[in-house]
Amino acid sequence: MNNKKNITLLGTVALFAALSAPVIAAPIDLSTWSELTLDFAGGQNAGNWNLNNDNTAVTQTVNADPSFYLNNINQTSYSMDGSWQVKTASDDDYMGFVFGYENSSNFYLFDWKKGNQGYQSQFANEGMTVKKMTGGTGNGLTDLSLGEFWENTGDTGDMDVLASNHGNTKGWLANVVYDFHLDFNTLNPGEFTIIVNQGATELWNVTIQDATFTGGQFGFYNYSQSTVEYAGFEQTGGTPVPAPAAILLFGLGLAGLGFSRKTQA
Repeated sequence: MNNKKNITLLGTVALFAALSAPVIAAPIDLSTWSELTLDFAGGQNAGNWNLNNDNTAVTQTVNADPSFYLNNINQTSYSMDGSWQVKTASDDDYMGFVFGYENSSNFYLFDWKKGNQGYQSQFANEGMTVKKMTGGTGNGLTDLSLGEFWENTGDTGDMDVLASNHGNTKGWLANVVYDFHLDFNTLNPGEFTIIVNQGATELWNVTIQDATFTGGQFGFYNYSQSTVEYAGFEQTGGTPVPAPAAILLFGLGLAGLGFSRKTQA
């Protein structure tokens, strides 16, 4: 009788331990994600996104017009974690992420500039910026301009600056791994938090209240900066939301609009 009680007790303890153990997320398979470049006339090349052998890291290799690598999942209420680094000492431009992405005119953008620089009659400060793009047609080539992607000092056109941490020593460094964390509507609707770390050092922690986009795709972002690697990304949570009609209508007309898009099989 005692042996049976002991066996039952041990089984209960083991079951409790299994249920209590933290769930370790596996790195996301990036092979189902899609490339999209806003190939502005007179601009630079389309992005070139190369997967590593196990599909858990991708590198954008060229100086490109604004280029995205999108997960093709319309969702809300999730957290995203991963790392990225610029694996070259050449250039000083933008790397980052998009989220709440509804179409190529409507999304949130986190970007990070290495150095101060003027371009396309706009100016970019060194540091990190959270932007909101709200073009009226859903066609980024019609609504947006290279200057709107470049500018980070204030609102311009269809771009609004929601937060920034500009200043000396705020730019990224070459060949340094940075960790990224996003909470998108996980605690409160219309709220998101971004945290950027370098090892144990927290570089930026910002929470923004904005309910313009409460769902959408997540993706990597790169503008005019080569050899940027995004690796080891893991997602926690995620609630699917219906695709807005604008996405469906816009998707039917992608061909011939000047986009460069490549879907990885």
